[in-house]
Amino acid sequence: MNASLDATKVASILARVAERRPRIHCLTNTVAQNVTANMLLAFGAVPSMAGHPEEVAAVAAGAGAILINLGTISPDGERAIPKLVAVARERAIPLVLDPVFVELSPLRLRLAEVVLRVPGVVVRGNAVEMAALDAVMQRADGVLRVTTGKIDRIEGGGRAFQVDHGHELMTRVTGLGCASSALVAACRAVEPDAAVAAAAALTAYGIAGEMAGDRAAGPGSFAMHLIDMLAALDEKKLRQRMSGLTASA
Repeated sequence: MNASLDATKVASILARVAERRPRIHCLTNTVAQNVTANMLLAFGAVPSMAGHPEEVAAVAAGAGAILINLGTISPDGERAIPKLVAVARERAIPLVLDPVFVELSPLRLRLAEVVLRVPGVVVRGNAVEMAALDAVMQRADGVLRVTTGKIDRIEGGGRAFQVDHGHELMTRVTGLGCASSALVAACRAVEPDAAVAAAAALTAYGIAGEMAGDRAAGPGSFAMHLIDMLAALDEKKLRQRMSGLTASA
């Protein structure tokens, strides 16, 4: 049985983000903190980025979703992750994992395993990272795999979405991949269907990237235009660009 995710559905999720303004707690890559916060704000969400192990659970407790990004893991981050995992489990807060360079580090693999003890985690990574984490994800309960690249693939719960949007300059600005994980978390905060939430976030981000690419002179101006285009997205612009998303059950 086939179903589709159209511009109206994507726009409705974006509208819910803008209306509810969910706070997304990000334990994230220090290189990507600024761009992640700006993308979340442009999207209509509210970023919080406390990382101290003694306060992280209290700050995250009221969040709409939690993002854990392993990109620049620190000793404090290592101690904070189990506390975030515990609060996500206790309060049923949606959890997104970005396993940056998990293939390079036993520490990162061990921390990813800790995160994946929570049922229903969304994992957003590139093909190499996802391959390195494959065995762990197979043992996890209800994981949603979001593999980003030239074509983004979303797999879980017996369905698979493909998102074919974006611009090559998105690979030439530091932190834009990390920011995409935060946008997935923002959509997940307002949309109970994790696969639909991820597909909507990546569609919106990719289309904003295409629109920014039409205006940019290079990577520097692209980043500026991407924030503007993300903030300006509406159903009309989505409909003009969407190539269609198909999910097979």
